[in-house]
Amino acid sequence: MYEVIIVGAGPGGLSVAGALLDHGIDSKKLLVLDRGLAGQAWLDYPADTHLLSASSADKDDNKIAGVDTSEVFPNIPHPSHVMYQKYLDHVVNRRHIPVRPHTTVESVVFNPEQKVFVLNLRDESMLCCNHLVWAAGMYSTPNEDMNMEGCYIHYAKMPYLNNLDAKEVTVVGGANGATGIVMAVAQPGRKVNMLVSQDYEVPQPVDCMWKENMVFVKNLGKQGLVNIIENFRVKRIYKKDDTYFLESEDGKVMESADKPIICTGFHPNIEPVKSMVAEYCEDHETRLTLDEHHQSTLQQGLYFAGVIGRLEHDSGFIVSFRDFGEPIAKSILKK
Repeated sequence: MYEVIIVGAGPGGLSVAGALLDHGIDSKKLLVLDRGLAGQAWLDYPADTHLLSASSADKDDNKIAGVDTSEVFPNIPHPSHVMYQKYLDHVVNRRHIPVRPHTTVESVVFNPEQKVFVLNLRDESMLCCNHLVWAAGMYSTPNEDMNMEGCYIHYAKMPYLNNLDAKEVTVVGGANGATGIVMAVAQPGRKVNMLVSQDYEVPQPVDCMWKENMVFVKNLGKQGLVNIIENFRVKRIYKKDDTYFLESEDGKVMESADKPIICTGFHPNIEPVKSMVAEYCEDHETRLTLDEHHQSTLQQGLYFAGVIGRLEHDSGFIVSFRDFGEPIAKSILKK
């Protein structure tokens, strides 16, 4: 029986674990689970991908649990995802965080009589706790809600890029994932269409890597390598003979000679606890209904951390959700 179980040993889950330890929880009453190694999600990306947020001596946006990233990768402002996984593993060891790797949670039930959460694991064993923190991320569960036929769906590993030899590529989406795909596939002799749901404007000032990437894509457009089609919110995609047709919500239609790549976001990875939290959709993005402590409004004692624990004005970057650890820890220990 544990006081707190955290599902997900990424920066979100480890930030909560670090905050709980800072506030004096007995480490024997705390357990962090992950389906792979600590930071496994970062290993699911291609080896040459890097963090968009920066690490520096003056401002370390990738630091969590009070452990400087320079202890693992000094003087590297944008570490690779592989490097960052090594850093997260270092955080576990440095802070003595109890992590059980290679553990998959199949389902979760709440016992109202005993007021405990029961976690049913893939190996058919069970774990129980008084408080549950769900920090399982979202980047392995892409949004597939759109009516689309035979398209590539963008997610972390992007295996289709290895075999992509089309002369024309259509990318649907305008956020970081779509920008990264466009940068990866744009080259002389290939036509790249990028369909975005609104104006493709770079937020000012250009003070971080993801904004710099948007500038880079705009410059690719000026060079004729990318055709940015603005205000085209795709409603459905269908195939007729050998051609793909993309239909917008306002009735416009465009053609694509090859499979479009869909980069329209992700859903929170919450299936085992889905019945215990309310969801809502904002600008086609699924968010969770949480209180100011990142606790489910439907189930007391169930908290959400990391990217899926964002409140209304939080960003999806580590610098934002690493701060969730403090309010979650205080709320748990206050009880």
